[in-house]
Amino acid sequence: MKPLIAIVGRPNVGKSMLFNRILREKSAIVDSTPGVTRDRHISPGEWQGKSFLLMDTGGYCPEGDVISMAMLEQTLMAIRDADIILFLADVRSGLTYDDLEISKLLQRTFQHKQIFFAVNKVETPQLAIDAESFVSTGFTKPYFISAKDGSGVAELLDDMLDSLPVQEKTVIEKDLPTNLAVVGRPNVGKSSFVNALLGANRLIVSDIPGTTRDAIDSRFTRKKQDFVLIDTAGLRKRTKIDAGIEYYSSLRTDKAIERCDVALVMIDARSGIENQDMKIINMAVERKRGVLLLINKWDLVEKDSKTSAHYEKEVRSHMGNLAYIPLLFVSALTKKNLYRAIDTAQEISQNRSRKITTSALNRFLEVALAEKHPSTKSGKELKIKYMTQIEAPWPVFAFFCNDPELLQTNFRKFLENKLREHFKLDGVTVSLRFFKK
Repeated sequence: MKPLIAIVGRPNVGKSMLFNRILREKSAIVDSTPGVTRDRHISPGEWQGKSFLLMDTGGYCPEGDVISMAMLEQTLMAIRDADIILFLADVRSGLTYDDLEISKLLQRTFQHKQIFFAVNKVETPQLAIDAESFVSTGFTKPYFISAKDGSGVAELLDDMLDSLPVQEKTVIEKDLPTNLAVVGRPNVGKSSFVNALLGANRLIVSDIPGTTRDAIDSRFTRKKQDFVLIDTAGLRKRTKIDAGIEYYSSLRTDKAIERCDVALVMIDARSGIENQDMKIINMAVERKRGVLLLINKWDLVEKDSKTSAHYEKEVRSHMGNLAYIPLLFVSALTKKNLYRAIDTAQEISQNRSRKITTSALNRFLEVALAEKHPSTKSGKELKIKYMTQIEAPWPVFAFFCNDPELLQTNFRKFLENKLREHFKLDGVTVSLRFFKK
Protein backbone atom coordinates (compact mmCIF):
# COMPACT_ATOMS: atom_id res chain seq x y z
CA MET A 1 0.00 0.00 0.00
CA LYS A 2 1.41 3.38 -0.98
CA PRO A 3 1.82 5.86 1.90
CA LEU A 4 -0.67 8.73 1.95
CA ILE A 5 0.42 12.36 2.39
CA ALA A 6 -2.39 14.81 3.23
CA ILE A 7 -1.96 18.57 2.70
CA VAL A 8 -4.05 20.50 5.24
CA GLY A 9 -4.42 24.13 6.21
CA ARG A 10 -6.66 27.17 5.99
CA PRO A 11 -8.37 28.03 2.71
CA ASN A 12 -6.24 29.79 0.11
CA VAL A 13 -2.80 29.11 1.59
CA GLY A 14 -1.70 27.39 -1.63
CA LYS A 15 -2.51 23.73 -0.93
CA SER A 16 -3.69 23.00 -4.47
CA MET A 17 -0.75 24.81 -6.05
CA LEU A 18 1.64 22.76 -3.90
CA PHE A 19 -0.30 19.61 -4.81
CA ASN A 20 0.23 20.39 -8.51
CA ARG A 21 3.88 21.32 -7.95
CA ILE A 22 4.65 17.98 -6.24
CA LEU A 23 2.82 15.95 -8.90
CA ARG A 24 4.27 18.11 -11.71
CA GLU A 25 0.88 18.41 -13.36
CA LYS A 26 -2.27 20.53 -13.16
CA SER A 27 -4.41 18.01 -11.33
CA ALA A 28 -6.16 20.20 -8.77
CA ILE A 29 -8.03 23.40 -9.60
CA VAL A 30 -6.09 26.48 -8.50
CA ASP A 31 -7.89 29.80 -8.04
CA SER A 32 -7.53 32.82 -5.77
CA THR A 33 -11.05 32.28 -4.43
CA PRO A 34 -10.89 30.77 -0.91
CA GLY A 35 -12.45 27.32 -0.69
CA VAL A 36 -12.05 26.29 -4.31
CA THR A 37 -10.99 22.80 -3.20
CA ARG A 38 -13.87 21.27 -1.29
CA ASP A 39 -13.45 17.50 -1.51
CA ARG A 40 -10.39 15.42 -0.82
CA HIS A 41 -8.48 14.90 -4.06
CA ILE A 42 -6.03 12.00 -4.23
CA SER A 43 -3.45 11.33 -6.96
CA PRO A 44 -0.38 9.06 -7.16
CA GLY A 45 3.06 10.66 -7.10
CA GLU A 46 6.72 9.66 -7.21
CA TRP A 47 9.87 11.30 -5.91
CA GLN A 48 13.41 9.90 -6.15
CA GLY A 49 12.05 6.44 -6.90
CA LYS A 50 9.60 6.45 -3.99
CA SER A 51 5.87 6.15 -4.72
CA PHE A 52 3.15 7.75 -2.63
CA LEU A 53 -0.41 9.07 -2.74
CA LEU A 54 -0.91 12.81 -2.32
CA MET A 55 -4.16 14.21 -0.95
CA ASP A 56 -5.34 17.78 -1.43
CA THR A 57 -8.07 18.86 1.00
CA GLY A 58 -10.60 21.61 1.45
CA GLY A 59 -9.55 24.43 3.76
CA TYR A 60 -9.90 24.06 7.51
CA CYS A 61 -12.86 26.29 8.50
CA PRO A 62 -13.89 25.79 12.15
CA GLU A 63 -16.97 27.99 11.73
CA GLY A 64 -19.21 28.83 8.82
CA ASP A 65 -22.01 27.58 6.59
CA VAL A 66 -22.95 24.01 5.77
CA ILE A 67 -20.29 23.76 3.05
CA SER A 68 -17.58 25.05 5.41
CA MET A 69 -18.59 22.52 8.06
CA ALA A 70 -18.55 19.71 5.49
CA MET A 71 -15.09 20.83 4.38
CA LEU A 72 -13.95 20.71 8.02
CA GLU A 73 -15.28 17.15 8.37
CA GLN A 74 -13.47 16.12 5.19
CA THR A 75 -10.21 17.65 6.44
CA LEU A 76 -10.44 15.74 9.73
CA MET A 77 -11.13 12.51 7.84
CA ALA A 78 -8.09 13.20 5.65
CA ILE A 79 -5.91 13.67 8.74
CA ARG A 80 -7.13 10.37 10.19
CA ASP A 81 -6.45 8.51 6.91
CA ALA A 82 -2.99 9.95 6.25
CA ASP A 83 0.42 8.47 7.04
CA ILE A 84 2.02 11.93 6.81
CA ILE A 85 0.32 15.25 7.49
CA LEU A 86 1.69 18.32 5.73
CA PHE A 87 0.37 21.41 7.51
CA LEU A 88 0.63 24.47 5.25
CA ALA A 89 0.43 28.15 6.21
CA ASP A 90 0.77 31.39 4.21
CA VAL A 91 3.53 33.85 5.12
CA ARG A 92 1.85 36.69 3.23
CA SER A 93 -1.30 36.62 5.38
CA GLY A 94 0.69 36.10 8.57
CA LEU A 95 0.05 33.75 11.46
CA THR A 96 -3.71 33.60 12.06
CA TYR A 97 -5.99 32.29 14.79
CA ASP A 98 -7.04 29.40 12.52
CA ASP A 99 -3.38 28.45 11.94
CA LEU A 100 -2.89 28.21 15.70
CA GLU A 101 -6.09 26.18 16.05
CA ILE A 102 -4.88 23.71 13.43
CA SER A 103 -1.45 23.41 15.05
CA LYS A 104 -3.05 22.71 18.45
CA LEU A 105 -5.36 20.11 16.93
CA LEU A 106 -2.51 18.32 15.18
CA GLN A 107 -0.16 18.33 18.16
CA ARG A 108 -2.87 17.36 20.66
CA THR A 109 -4.87 14.75 18.75
CA PHE A 110 -2.58 13.42 16.03
CA GLN A 111 0.84 13.50 17.69
CA HIS A 112 1.34 9.81 16.82
CA LYS A 113 1.47 10.68 13.10
CA GLN A 114 4.33 12.13 11.09
CA ILE A 115 3.57 15.88 10.90
CA PHE A 116 5.50 18.38 8.78
CA PHE A 117 4.90 22.13 8.88
CA ALA A 118 5.61 24.35 5.86
CA VAL A 119 5.21 28.09 5.39
CA ASN A 120 4.27 28.81 1.78
CA LYS A 121 4.84 31.82 -0.52
CA VAL A 122 8.31 32.53 0.92
CA GLU A 123 9.74 34.07 -2.24
CA THR A 124 11.94 36.92 -0.97
CA PRO A 125 14.54 37.34 1.81
CA GLN A 126 12.15 39.65 3.69
CA LEU A 127 9.39 37.06 3.56
CA ALA A 128 11.87 34.47 4.90
CA ILE A 129 12.45 36.75 7.91
CA ASP A 130 8.67 37.15 8.35
CA ALA A 131 8.26 33.37 8.25
CA GLU A 132 10.44 32.99 11.36
CA SER A 133 7.46 34.14 13.45
CA PHE A 134 5.63 30.90 12.60
CA VAL A 135 7.72 28.96 15.13
CA SER A 136 5.14 30.15 17.69
CA THR A 137 2.84 27.45 16.33
CA GLY A 138 4.93 24.99 18.34
CA PHE A 139 6.64 23.42 15.32
CA THR A 140 10.35 24.05 15.83
CA LYS A 141 11.39 23.35 12.23
CA PRO A 142 9.06 24.99 9.72
CA TYR A 143 10.01 24.50 6.07
CA PHE A 144 10.07 27.73 4.06
CA ILE A 145 8.79 26.96 0.57
CA SER A 146 7.19 28.46 -2.52
CA ALA A 147 4.69 26.28 -4.34
CA LYS A 148 4.73 28.88 -7.11
CA ASP A 149 8.44 28.65 -8.01
CA GLY A 150 9.25 25.34 -6.31
CA SER A 151 11.88 26.58 -3.88
CA GLY A 152 12.23 24.41 -0.78
CA VAL A 153 9.81 21.76 -2.05
CA ALA A 154 12.51 19.18 -2.90
CA GLU A 155 14.01 19.31 0.61
CA LEU A 156 10.51 18.97 2.12
CA LEU A 157 9.73 15.93 -0.05
CA ASP A 158 13.09 14.32 0.78
CA ASP A 159 12.49 14.61 4.52
CA MET A 160 8.84 13.49 4.37
CA LEU A 161 9.59 10.37 2.36
CA ASP A 162 12.72 9.56 4.36
CA SER A 163 10.53 9.45 7.49
CA LEU A 164 8.57 6.49 6.09
CA PRO A 165 9.46 2.81 6.48
CA VAL A 166 11.27 1.23 3.51
CA GLN A 167 8.68 0.40 0.85
CA GLU A 168 8.39 -3.13 -0.39
CA LYS A 169 8.48 -3.71 -4.12
CA THR A 170 5.10 -3.16 -5.69
CA VAL A 171 3.41 -6.23 -7.12
CA ILE A 172 2.07 -5.52 -10.59
CA GLU A 173 -1.64 -6.22 -10.74
CA LYS A 174 -2.77 -8.53 -13.50
CA ASP A 175 -6.35 -7.26 -13.51
CA LEU A 176 -6.69 -3.52 -13.95
CA PRO A 177 -9.59 -1.78 -12.19
CA THR A 178 -12.72 -0.81 -14.11
CA ASN A 179 -12.94 2.99 -14.26
CA LEU A 180 -16.46 4.36 -13.82
CA ALA A 181 -17.11 8.08 -14.32
CA VAL A 182 -20.20 9.34 -12.49
CA VAL A 183 -21.40 12.23 -14.66
CA GLY A 184 -24.49 14.36 -15.07
CA ARG A 185 -25.98 17.78 -14.53
CA PRO A 186 -25.38 19.52 -11.17
CA ASN A 187 -27.32 18.34 -8.13
CA VAL A 188 -28.62 15.04 -9.53
CA GLY A 189 -27.07 13.07 -6.66
CA LYS A 190 -23.69 11.97 -8.01
CA SER A 191 -21.77 12.40 -4.74
CA SER A 192 -24.60 10.80 -2.73
CA PHE A 193 -24.43 7.81 -5.08
CA VAL A 194 -20.67 7.44 -4.57
CA ASN A 195 -20.95 7.88 -0.79
CA ALA A 196 -23.72 5.27 -0.60
CA LEU A 197 -21.57 2.78 -2.50
CA LEU A 198 -18.49 3.41 -0.37
CA GLY A 199 -20.39 3.38 2.89
CA ALA A 200 -18.74 6.59 4.09
CA ASN A 201 -18.90 10.32 3.51
CA ARG A 202 -16.02 10.18 1.06
CA LEU A 203 -17.37 13.20 -0.84
CA ILE A 204 -19.15 16.33 0.33
CA VAL A 205 -22.91 16.08 -0.21
CA SER A 206 -25.08 19.18 -0.31
CA ASP A 207 -28.24 20.30 -2.06
CA ILE A 208 -26.33 23.34 -3.30
CA PRO A 209 -25.60 22.82 -7.03
CA GLY A 210 -21.91 22.75 -7.91
CA THR A 211 -20.60 21.41 -4.58
CA THR A 212 -18.18 19.06 -6.35
CA ARG A 213 -15.71 20.88 -8.58
CA ASP A 214 -12.80 18.51 -9.13
CA ALA A 215 -13.03 14.98 -10.48
CA ILE A 216 -12.45 12.74 -7.44
CA ASP A 217 -11.30 9.10 -7.58
CA SER A 218 -12.40 6.47 -5.06
CA ARG A 219 -11.41 2.81 -5.26
CA PHE A 220 -13.45 -0.15 -4.02
CA THR A 221 -13.81 -3.88 -4.67
CA ARG A 222 -16.93 -5.88 -5.51
CA LYS A 223 -17.01 -9.59 -6.33
CA LYS A 224 -13.18 -9.64 -6.44
CA GLN A 225 -13.18 -6.92 -9.13
CA ASP A 226 -11.55 -3.55 -8.44
CA PHE A 227 -13.37 -0.40 -9.46
CA VAL A 228 -12.41 3.27 -9.52
CA LEU A 229 -15.34 5.66 -9.14
CA ILE A 230 -14.66 9.09 -10.61
CA ASP A 231 -17.11 11.61 -9.14
CA THR A 232 -17.24 14.80 -11.19
CA ALA A 233 -18.49 18.33 -11.16
CA GLY A 234 -21.94 18.61 -12.72
CA LEU A 235 -21.97 19.62 -16.37
CA ARG A 236 -24.07 22.67 -17.14
CA LYS A 237 -24.83 24.27 -20.45
CA ARG A 238 -21.74 26.06 -21.74
CA THR A 239 -23.57 29.39 -21.69
CA LYS A 240 -24.13 29.00 -17.94
CA ILE A 241 -20.53 28.16 -17.03
CA ASP A 242 -18.89 31.05 -15.20
CA ALA A 243 -15.37 32.06 -16.16
CA GLY A 244 -12.63 30.42 -14.13
CA ILE A 245 -13.59 27.74 -11.66
CA GLU A 246 -16.66 26.23 -13.36
CA TYR A 247 -15.00 26.31 -16.78
CA TYR A 248 -12.06 24.26 -15.54
CA SER A 249 -14.42 21.95 -13.64
CA SER A 250 -16.22 21.19 -16.91
CA LEU A 251 -12.85 20.32 -18.47
CA ARG A 252 -12.25 17.91 -15.58
CA THR A 253 -15.55 16.21 -16.44
CA ASP A 254 -14.49 15.92 -20.08
CA LYS A 255 -11.23 14.31 -18.96
CA ALA A 256 -13.05 11.99 -16.55
CA ILE A 257 -15.12 10.65 -19.44
CA GLU A 258 -12.00 10.28 -21.58
CA ARG A 259 -10.25 8.08 -19.00
CA CYS A 260 -13.22 5.97 -17.94
CA ASP A 261 -14.30 2.58 -19.23
CA VAL A 262 -17.97 3.22 -18.54
CA ALA A 263 -19.80 6.52 -17.97
CA LEU A 264 -22.61 6.33 -15.42
CA VAL A 265 -24.84 9.15 -16.66
CA MET A 266 -27.13 10.19 -13.85
CA ILE A 267 -30.35 12.14 -14.22
CA ASP A 268 -32.87 13.34 -11.64
CA ALA A 269 -36.05 11.25 -11.87
CA ARG A 270 -38.16 14.28 -10.94
CA SER A 271 -37.01 16.47 -13.83
CA GLY A 272 -36.69 13.72 -16.44
CA ILE A 273 -34.24 13.61 -19.31
CA GLU A 274 -33.27 16.99 -20.79
CA ASN A 275 -31.22 18.16 -23.75
CA GLN A 276 -28.16 18.64 -21.55
CA ASP A 277 -28.43 15.01 -20.43
CA MET A 278 -28.40 13.94 -24.07
CA LYS A 279 -25.30 16.08 -24.69
CA ILE A 280 -23.52 14.30 -21.84
CA ILE A 281 -24.58 10.89 -23.16
CA ASN A 282 -23.40 11.81 -26.67
CA MET A 283 -20.10 13.04 -25.25
CA ALA A 284 -19.44 9.56 -23.84
CA VAL A 285 -20.65 7.85 -27.02
CA GLU A 286 -18.40 10.02 -29.21
CA ARG A 287 -15.45 9.01 -27.05
CA LYS A 288 -16.41 5.34 -27.56
CA ARG A 289 -17.00 4.77 -23.84
CA GLY A 290 -19.52 2.38 -22.39
CA VAL A 291 -22.65 4.11 -21.08
CA LEU A 292 -25.19 3.25 -18.38
CA LEU A 293 -28.10 5.60 -17.71
CA LEU A 294 -29.10 5.91 -14.04
CA ILE A 295 -32.45 7.47 -13.09
CA ASN A 296 -31.67 8.65 -9.55
CA LYS A 297 -34.03 9.77 -6.75
CA TRP A 298 -36.58 7.20 -7.90
CA ASP A 299 -37.79 7.03 -4.27
CA LEU A 300 -39.12 10.60 -4.63
CA VAL A 301 -41.42 9.78 -7.56
CA GLU A 302 -45.05 8.83 -6.97
CA LYS A 303 -45.60 5.61 -8.86
CA ASP A 304 -47.74 2.59 -9.54
CA SER A 305 -47.02 -0.70 -11.32
CA LYS A 306 -46.84 1.01 -14.73
CA THR A 307 -44.82 4.12 -13.83
CA SER A 308 -41.35 2.70 -14.57
CA ALA A 309 -42.45 1.32 -17.96
CA HIS A 310 -44.02 4.64 -19.00
CA TYR A 311 -41.00 6.56 -17.73
CA GLU A 312 -38.56 4.38 -19.63
CA LYS A 313 -40.63 4.69 -22.81
CA GLU A 314 -40.49 8.48 -22.51
CA VAL A 315 -36.72 8.43 -21.96
CA ARG A 316 -36.17 6.06 -24.90
CA SER A 317 -38.14 8.39 -27.17
CA HIS A 318 -35.54 11.10 -26.47
CA MET A 319 -32.59 8.76 -27.00
CA GLY A 320 -33.38 7.76 -30.60
CA ASN A 321 -30.61 5.51 -31.96
CA LEU A 322 -29.05 5.15 -28.51
CA ALA A 323 -31.65 2.60 -27.38
CA TYR A 324 -28.82 0.10 -26.79
CA ILE A 325 -27.86 1.98 -23.61
CA PRO A 326 -29.17 0.15 -20.50
CA LEU A 327 -31.29 2.10 -18.02
CA LEU A 328 -31.70 1.52 -14.29
CA PHE A 329 -33.89 3.21 -11.69
CA VAL A 330 -31.79 3.89 -8.59
CA SER A 331 -31.88 5.74 -5.29
CA ALA A 332 -28.75 6.85 -3.50
CA LEU A 333 -30.87 7.45 -0.38
CA THR A 334 -32.46 3.99 -0.14
CA LYS A 335 -29.59 2.25 -2.02
CA LYS A 336 -32.07 0.79 -4.52
CA ASN A 337 -30.19 -0.91 -7.40
CA LEU A 338 -26.83 0.63 -6.44
CA TYR A 339 -24.90 -2.63 -6.60
CA ARG A 340 -26.91 -3.75 -9.60
CA ALA A 341 -25.68 -0.59 -11.31
CA ILE A 342 -22.06 -1.58 -10.61
CA ASP A 343 -22.65 -5.13 -11.83
CA THR A 344 -24.31 -3.80 -15.00
CA ALA A 345 -21.44 -1.37 -15.55
CA GLN A 346 -18.98 -4.26 -15.25
CA GLU A 347 -20.96 -6.20 -17.88
CA ILE A 348 -20.81 -3.16 -20.17
CA SER A 349 -17.06 -2.91 -19.60
CA GLN A 350 -16.69 -6.57 -20.54
CA ASN A 351 -18.82 -5.98 -23.64
CA ARG A 352 -16.55 -3.10 -24.60
CA SER A 353 -13.42 -5.28 -24.47
CA ARG A 354 -14.97 -8.44 -25.90
CA LYS A 355 -13.02 -10.26 -28.60
CA ILE A 356 -15.07 -12.38 -31.01
CA THR A 357 -13.46 -15.00 -33.22
CA THR A 358 -13.50 -14.57 -36.98
CA SER A 359 -15.24 -17.91 -37.42
CA ALA A 360 -18.08 -16.87 -35.08
CA LEU A 361 -18.44 -13.56 -36.89
CA ASN A 362 -18.66 -15.17 -40.31
CA ARG A 363 -21.28 -17.66 -39.11
CA PHE A 364 -23.24 -14.63 -37.89
CA LEU A 365 -22.75 -12.86 -41.24
CA GLU A 366 -24.06 -15.84 -43.18
CA VAL A 367 -27.27 -15.88 -41.12
CA ALA A 368 -27.69 -12.08 -41.33
CA LEU A 369 -27.29 -12.02 -45.14
CA ALA A 370 -29.79 -14.85 -45.47
CA GLU A 371 -32.30 -12.78 -43.49
CA LYS A 372 -31.82 -9.55 -45.40
CA HIS A 373 -30.05 -9.03 -48.72
CA PRO A 374 -28.36 -5.62 -49.13
CA SER A 375 -30.15 -3.43 -51.65
CA THR A 376 -28.44 -0.65 -53.64
CA LYS A 377 -29.64 2.47 -55.43
CA SER A 378 -27.70 1.71 -58.60
CA GLY A 379 -29.01 -1.83 -58.93
CA LYS A 380 -25.48 -3.19 -58.77
CA GLU A 381 -25.19 -6.04 -56.27
CA LEU A 382 -23.27 -5.51 -53.03
CA LYS A 383 -21.36 -8.65 -52.11
CA ILE A 384 -20.00 -8.90 -48.57
CA LYS A 385 -17.44 -11.71 -48.60
CA TYR A 386 -16.34 -11.95 -44.96
CA MET A 387 -15.84 -9.98 -41.74
CA THR A 388 -13.44 -9.86 -38.81
CA GLN A 389 -12.84 -7.84 -35.64
CA ILE A 390 -10.16 -5.15 -35.63
CA GLU A 391 -7.98 -4.64 -32.53
CA ALA A 392 -9.35 -1.59 -30.68
CA PRO A 393 -10.46 -0.58 -27.15
CA TRP A 394 -14.10 -0.92 -28.26
CA PRO A 395 -15.81 -3.34 -30.73
CA VAL A 396 -14.71 -2.48 -34.29
CA PHE A 397 -15.68 -4.83 -37.13
CA ALA A 398 -14.28 -4.87 -40.65
CA PHE A 399 -16.42 -6.05 -43.58
CA PHE A 400 -14.77 -6.89 -46.90
CA CYS A 401 -16.92 -6.44 -49.99
CA ASN A 402 -16.78 -5.78 -53.72
CA ASP A 403 -17.63 -2.05 -53.48
CA PRO A 404 -18.10 -0.14 -50.17
CA GLU A 405 -19.72 2.76 -52.07
CA LEU A 406 -22.80 0.60 -52.64
CA LEU A 407 -23.55 0.29 -48.91
CA GLN A 408 -26.83 1.89 -47.77
CA THR A 409 -27.29 3.44 -44.31
CA ASN A 410 -30.28 1.27 -43.49
CA PHE A 411 -28.33 -1.94 -44.14
CA ARG A 412 -25.40 -0.71 -42.03
CA LYS A 413 -27.88 -0.10 -39.20
CA PHE A 414 -29.39 -3.56 -39.73
CA LEU A 415 -25.97 -5.18 -39.34
CA GLU A 416 -25.17 -3.14 -36.23
CA ASN A 417 -28.46 -4.05 -34.56
CA LYS A 418 -28.01 -7.73 -35.40
CA LEU A 419 -24.46 -7.69 -34.01
CA ARG A 420 -25.70 -6.17 -30.74
CA GLU A 421 -28.54 -8.66 -30.51
CA HIS A 422 -26.46 -11.73 -31.34
CA PHE A 423 -23.34 -10.96 -29.29
CA LYS A 424 -24.99 -9.04 -26.40
CA LEU A 425 -23.18 -5.73 -26.92
CA ASP A 426 -25.44 -3.58 -24.71
CA GLY A 427 -24.12 -0.22 -23.59
CA VAL A 428 -21.16 0.07 -25.96
CA THR A 429 -20.42 1.85 -29.21
CA VAL A 430 -20.03 -0.51 -32.18
CA SER A 431 -18.05 0.64 -35.22
CA LEU A 432 -18.49 -0.95 -38.67
CA ARG A 433 -15.90 -0.39 -41.37
CA PHE A 434 -16.21 -1.56 -44.98
CA PHE A 435 -13.25 -2.27 -47.23
CA LYS A 436 -12.94 -3.27 -50.87
CA LYS A 437 -11.74 -6.82 -51.43
